[in-house]
Amino acid sequence: MTSLTFSLSALMRACKHLCLNSLVLGLAVGAAVTQAAALESDWAETEGGRMRLVVDPEPRADGSIMAVLDVDLAPGWKTYWREPGSAGIPPTLDFSQSLGVAMDELMFPPPVRVDDGYSIWAGYTAPVRFPVSLKVTGSGTLEIRALAFIGICEKICVPFQAELAVDIPAAMTESDHATAIVNEAMASLPPAQTEDFRFTDFRVDPERMQMTVSVALPAFRPAGTEPALFLSGPPGSAFGVPELLADADGVARWQVRIKRLPDNGGDLNLSDVEAVVTFGRRSMAASLGKPDGSQN
Repeated sequence: MTSLTFSLSALMRACKHLCLNSLVLGLAVGAAVTQAAALESDWAETEGGRMRLVVDPEPRADGSIMAVLDVDLAPGWKTYWREPGSAGIPPTLDFSQSLGVAMDELMFPPPVRVDDGYSIWAGYTAPVRFPVSLKVTGSGTLEIRALAFIGICEKICVPFQAELAVDIPAAMTESDHATAIVNEAMASLPPAQTEDFRFTDFRVDPERMQMTVSVALPAFRPAGTEPALFLSGPPGSAFGVPELLADADGVARWQVRIKRLPDNGGDLNLSDVEAVVTFGRRSMAASLGKPDGSQN
């Protein structure tokens, strides 16, 4: 009887100890899940896709923090680049209702050329993540409210708008999960030009409303690879689809129709024109600010 009582008592003590540990462990896991979830908004969904905002709270060297507009597209659906053509909807973000942060820059991975049978435009045919640089303007909890507006297309294109909310407590300074998403998005951006892949010449003919752009291409060329040029100008400006005039001896040359001049009424300033060139898996970007193709 004594032995049985001792065994039951030991069992009860062991159960109490294990249950207490399980409770503590459960609270810790719950806190970790809550912390991770606080760095991501809920998914906003529509036919053909969904989007969310992911924020990395770890400050960068300049005090800013990074976020990602994460756009998940269903197979066969597409969305637009920053210069979407005459009828497209470029991605936009409005952080004016946020407390403690303001948007600094929305960044874009290199696009592809999309021909939907009605028009040819620049965009994405697979899920895409847009990095966003945020300035921290306050202290304490950051109440991030982003009004996101994009267009997504299958056979026709439809607007997709949602408010994406993320609250970040002041004590939260890092998250491996959010950092990994941000780093992956940043790695997808087109790098600066290099010696073997660079702009070599730009010429604007204001009377004919056209321009030519020349690029030195990398020596290694996978079979079937063709270079593609994408241009984005200041507000109000618009360009036609670049026409590849020549692609030989390591140099590609395009002619581009200037469809519309900037809203300010002045001439087109090449320093305000951002260009991206894709060549197989490689890409590069620069502003067309100097005749030798160097960055500003």
